[in-house]
Amino acid sequence: VPAGGRPNTINADNWRNFLGPDGKPSSPLIVEGANIFTTPEARQGLFDVGKVAIVKDSSANKCGVVTSSCEVAGSMLLSKKEFVDNKPAIVEDVLVKLRNLARLEAELLFREYSNYPGALPHFSERISAAINKVTDAITDALENVQPEDPLFKELFPLIKEGLPAKMVEIGGDRIGKNFPVQYQRNAIASALASKLVYKEGIHLVEIQPADQIADRAFQYYRQDQKIQQLLAEIKNSNEPLKAENKAVILDILSRGGARASLNIF
Repeated sequence: VPAGGRPNTINADNWRNFLGPDGKPSSPLIVEGANIFTTPEARQGLFDVGKVAIVKDSSANKCGVVTSSCEVAGSMLLSKKEFVDNKPAIVEDVLVKLRNLARLEAELLFREYSNYPGALPHFSERISAAINKVTDAITDALENVQPEDPLFKELFPLIKEGLPAKMVEIGGDRIGKNFPVQYQRNAIASALASKLVYKEGIHLVEIQPADQIADRAFQYYRQDQKIQQLLAEIKNSNEPLKAENKAVILDILSRGGARASLNIF
């Protein structure tokens, strides 16, 4: 696990040094904790010759970006005293979010790697590209949408979803006042893009027409909210399902049940 060092430490000129005399790698897995530690040529060579699985920096370091965003959000929402008094709980909530993000990234990355040809860095790049594609489309679509607009209000809960629970508990009612509007738009776009890609995979995003991605992301969010309500009803109630909810569930299963159960798309 390289966690520091100069960029391009493993490169086209020296990657073979990672292999022993028998051609076997000194490790079957590299997790790039350091940014730009391995060049693309070296990654490909290690994969082709040594069958080395490499978790690219953009996947391995994603939690660092989230940590930074939590720091920025905290500085806008909390006073110094509030942060200091609640630091242990906030840190624990941040760790919960980081572990969840790492799990989602790893599950999607290794699912794609297991089901389709290509090296891990290839799928890492596609995951990042898919999230960026949706994020950019939503950000553009929200450019002129104001906080008082129905769409903004509908998507606003996504901002809270991206924050540590304790931070929301203390300063959640200050988000609209303390976060610049563009910051709120960006937070909505990032949260919804990540939700869509991690739940539905990269292929769904890659086939979407660029001019329709944002609208379809909004439709996806609405439908996901309904499904979460259905799941809660099924999980928490001992009563028979309502007829209309039963019909919705049967429709979803009939249209996507087999495909979803395979978990390869």
